[in-house]
Amino acid sequence: MSTETTNPTEITLLRIREWGACSGGRDWFREKFPQGGDYGLVMNALYDDKRFGDAQWLASKVFAEIKDTAAIVGSEVAAIQAATKDKDESGDDARIGSSGYGAQIGSSGYGAQIGSSGYGARIGSSGDCARIGSSGDDARIKCEGKNAVVAAAGRRTHVTLSEGGAASLVWYDGKRDRFTNLYEGEDGIEAGVEYRLDDAGKAVRA
Repeated sequence: MSTETTNPTEITLLRIREWGACSGGRDWFREKFPQGGDYGLVMNALYDDKRFGDAQWLASKVFAEIKDTAAIVGSEVAAIQAATKDKDESGDDARIGSSGYGAQIGSSGYGAQIGSSGYGARIGSSGDCARIGSSGDDARIKCEGKNAVVAAAGRRTHVTLSEGGAASLVWYDGKRDRFTNLYEGEDGIEAGVEYRLDDAGKAVRA
């Protein structure tokens, strides 16, 4: 059976091998997803098993090498919202899904998973290793915990990262949407500072 896929968010054993996954990570993936799995579902499973380091590693590989960032964000939001059955906004491993406009979401637990598809969302997270996906326009996202990963497909998003944080934000070049990646500690991106993208897709202080 071919391991190739036309779905940019489909994660396969061949793919993670090419990315240099450790043997333990490969064994875990083989057991959980013998036929491969969508990025958002794989990330949910990693968080369920408290493999936060592996989740951070996978996110870094995916955002570095998969060009269709909008598909990645969609996968994240859909998976988080699908898994949201009990809303626990303060405990560790909280899963919070929101689809309404103007949502205000706060989480203080470690390893929170937050998905929002409504416009004008206000999202705050203070726990380490948070995963935040937002597809609505005009979102305001603030991460105070370490190693947060933010994926935002909506326009005019503002984001504040902490130590080790990474974010992917969209901007419009006049013809199509494009993405700019922000990494705390690189290219002048500072922890605790709110950023947005200007008309050229460059991160500027908000």
